[in-house]
Amino acid sequence: MTDGSVDTLQFRASNSIQTTSLVAYQSRGHCLIIAPLDRGIDVAARLETPGKTLFVADAAFPGIDKKSTEDGLTIIQARLVELRGYLGAFDCDIGDQQSPGSLAKVAGVSLLGGFDLVLDLSETPVLKVDVPPFGYYAPGDDSEALDAAMAEMLELQGDFEKPKYFDYDASLCAHSRSGITACSNCLDVCGTGAITSNGEGVSIEPYLCQGCGSCTSSCPSGAVSYAYPAPADAMSQLQTLLAEHRSQGNSQTIVFLHDAEQGAERLQQYQAGLSAAVLPLAVEEVASLGIDSWFCALAYGAALVVIDAPQADNAMQRGLALQVEIANEILAGVGLHDRLRMLDAADAESLNALAATSYQCAPPASFTTFNNKRQTTRMAIDHLRQNMDQFAGPGHIAKEAVALPADAPFGEVIVNKDACTLCLACVTVCPARALQDGETLPQLKFIETNCLQCGMCEKACPENAISLQTRFLYDSETALKPVIVNEEEPFNCIVCNTPFATRAIIGRMQTKLASHWMFGDDSALRRLKMCEDCRVKDIFENESGIDVHKT
Repeated sequence: MTDGSVDTLQFRASNSIQTTSLVAYQSRGHCLIIAPLDRGIDVAARLETPGKTLFVADAAFPGIDKKSTEDGLTIIQARLVELRGYLGAFDCDIGDQQSPGSLAKVAGVSLLGGFDLVLDLSETPVLKVDVPPFGYYAPGDDSEALDAAMAEMLELQGDFEKPKYFDYDASLCAHSRSGITACSNCLDVCGTGAITSNGEGVSIEPYLCQGCGSCTSSCPSGAVSYAYPAPADAMSQLQTLLAEHRSQGNSQTIVFLHDAEQGAERLQQYQAGLSAAVLPLAVEEVASLGIDSWFCALAYGAALVVIDAPQADNAMQRGLALQVEIANEILAGVGLHDRLRMLDAADAESLNALAATSYQCAPPASFTTFNNKRQTTRMAIDHLRQNMDQFAGPGHIAKEAVALPADAPFGEVIVNKDACTLCLACVTVCPARALQDGETLPQLKFIETNCLQCGMCEKACPENAISLQTRFLYDSETALKPVIVNEEEPFNCIVCNTPFATRAIIGRMQTKLASHWMFGDDSALRRLKMCEDCRVKDIFENESGIDVHKT
């Protein structure tokens, strides 16, 4: 890249890249028009799709009415409960909200999979998502947008395929355990409505997912990851591209991330005037790369990472901005200030201004990543921290830890020892094994590098003894070392001397049960100090036993 010209580089396909499965759509071109009666009939007459059904949504209509016009247009009037689906498989729940019917069934297209397309001419779009599903159009009152939608619909007939953009590992998911809901990052940032809670994790509908990647960058554990290219493949290629850029004589590299469609189109308008220091890199979606990828770019020799992110008030943009904020706080702790930038309006002037500044960088790292998000983040930060003198100066004092925003996925668990009874409910629900028991000893251990700050332990604790504190602890050895956050002497059975509980638990049980009718005598209270086996033996050796019918 010389003489003011610049090539747009893209993660290149090669035999080393893992493939992903495909998602197939089938459309016959039957269109559902949601509109007031007169406008719907007018638009239906102009629409040249193979099939058309007009649905007149009327919240006050008491039942379901179906009729046909002389030219064969089916018109159905009813209360609209919900619209769902995607290209080739749309349907509406209509009628009674408690026991709705299927619009596709009433229209006679249910056996074919539902409606293929939806032209929503409602005053307010029925689907309230940032990114509508394939096959759904809501042009409103814009006549040009309506003409464009109708023209595009004519092309949406036949078989179509797209990549399955994501991989999901439920075993890493911190959304819910044992009926407790904690992390909702992916649900909060998904702009398509593809992600829903299923009780013990999340479900991701591949037909609705359009690959924006915001779920993967916001997922604290890596349970959701981008499938093509896989994170390790993307980082390997990024490492190669940065090395190639340096070999061309560029003293520093400004990595400019933009999406492969609209971002690439914008870039074409000003790419000839870009500084040779700017390395444009096309990715499927800018939100598909997150903290681990940005840190790797800096560890592999980039001076700055700039994200082409046109200003928009949507979930994806807000999620991306939060991740950049968290990442910059962590980088600042190792002397790299503002090395991540989001540009609302990227152009040659703004990028060249960044490139004109001289940035001190660490020597390029040689580590390889293995699709482990948190491990990758750690390796990159370890490399940057070890080389702080080269960009922060020898006088820079290394921080032990740095405070982070409340929603950051790094931090510590603080245990109130006076309240904690070591019941270990927190250990049971922890999705990342950040909290562990003492095996044969009554202990609670914490491994900070594993902690996702999901809040599952805090919600599960019956004594409200747990609180969370977001931070990033830089020393990886310290973060990886188990720390005992609470421990007690074991309480031994008063009969066989076998340890079976803690003194705190036994004391609390005695206090809470002292006034209960079943523990009204000394022998019953004494059994609380016995292990399970000795307690059963004592009950049966007592001739009177326990009167379970006593009131």
